[in-house]
Amino acid sequence: MNIFEVIEKRRSVRKFNNTNVPEHIIKKCLRASILAANSSNLQPWEFYWIRDSKKKERVVKACFSQNAARTAKEIVIAVSRIDTWRRNSKLIIENYKEKNTLIPIVKNYYKRIVPFMYYHDYIGIIGIIKKLIYMMINIIGLFRPIIRGPIFRHHLFETVTKTTALACQNFMLTLVEEGFDSCPMEGFDEKRIKKILNLNKNAHIVMIFGIGKSDHNGVYGKRFRIKEDLVIKEV
Repeated sequence: MNIFEVIEKRRSVRKFNNTNVPEHIIKKCLRASILAANSSNLQPWEFYWIRDSKKKERVVKACFSQNAARTAKEIVIAVSRIDTWRRNSKLIIENYKEKNTLIPIVKNYYKRIVPFMYYHDYIGIIGIIKKLIYMMINIIGLFRPIIRGPIFRHHLFETVTKTTALACQNFMLTLVEEGFDSCPMEGFDEKRIKKILNLNKNAHIVMIFGIGKSDHNGVYGKRFRIKEDLVIKEV
């Protein structure tokens, strides 16, 4: 299939049959997911493949035992994080050094700009400074274009979640290309899921995938999309 055929074929499958998904397929699709475009190449995502049967039961229950979770042969949870930037920045710089391609502008970006954007502290000195700078940015922005974020915690979560969603799309499309189906679920108890995965407040559950082979009635109805002229604008 070409990419357009893959996109056309992808549907959210709500009920799976008993066909097992080979381990190498899941691993291949997970590798494809982390090739996605992402902000500053900070790769602020984690994908949890739930292989422990007891944890899987708990995840299914936290997904309200909906068919897409209960009948899934495999479950993968996509997580975005705002606390891995230090580690990942260091790894990025080390990679540049190994290739002897670390130039000052890149080094300064990951040593100065990224820490300023991603360090989040509302009540400390850094937090106060960031609030003042954000006020100045908005004033300057009245007169010329200027970068306005991410700066605060909610900005960061928006950025990393958008990035993780791109990786999720890679994951779903690769599954289709490999002959399997998925359902990206947003109906779950995030607090319980985070407890199962032992995640802290700096992590956000983006979506949970039920994975398998579609049952004969696994897709609930024909695809419907509103008219293109309502959502595609030429300006």
